[in-house]
Amino acid sequence: MCGSYELKVKARELNRQFPPLHLGSPEMPHDVEMQPGEPVLMITGNGTAYMGSKARWGLVGSFLDREPRTPPITLPCEGLVTKPFYSKILKRNRCLIPATAFLEWQSPGSRRQKIRISHAKGKLLMFAGIFDHHPLAGTTCAILTTAADETLSGVHDRMPFILGREQSVFWLGEHADFPDEAFEVLLQSSLQPPLIIEAVIEEAPSPQLSLAFA
Repeated sequence: MCGSYELKVKARELNRQFPPLHLGSPEMPHDVEMQPGEPVLMITGNGTAYMGSKARWGLVGSFLDREPRTPPITLPCEGLVTKPFYSKILKRNRCLIPATAFLEWQSPGSRRQKIRISHAKGKLLMFAGIFDHHPLAGTTCAILTTAADETLSGVHDRMPFILGREQSVFWLGEHADFPDEAFEVLLQSSLQPPLIIEAVIEEAPSPQLSLAFA
């Protein structure tokens, strides 16, 4: 589903991928592994250019009187256009959330194992997302998810909705009337990129470091 994700990329690499984009260090997150509730990088468009900015991960809709205790970090793509409040956000506030990988946990036996999922060719992943501005919570966002493909079905039944180059242009484009039908076609026909799954081996703490804080 994507409970956390990784962003190991320089601003200049993102600028190369989106030529009108002019990202600098202030817009880039300080951490490599993005966690819910933290500020993350999102890319938006205004029809002529792309912009990078930070948003807190965990969507707080502007229609809410108060911030929920656990705002949603992901939302299913399916049926989103028919949901009264979220459909309005979808039609006006779409974004891309770049990642180099997303992370899941498995529990083989009694031990939890972190799993890293990335592009098979090492390319950057672009997650479809939506965002909103709340008077108290500020700018927040959520990642859209779709049914897991064959590669990931053994890890989780959901995965981030990953967009290719042309799909990203459509996603960030300005539409006088949001093309609901085109969005549904995108959901039905979109092929997710080839992904690879690998176990993350956590390094054991140094004995000297353990003694230093004993």
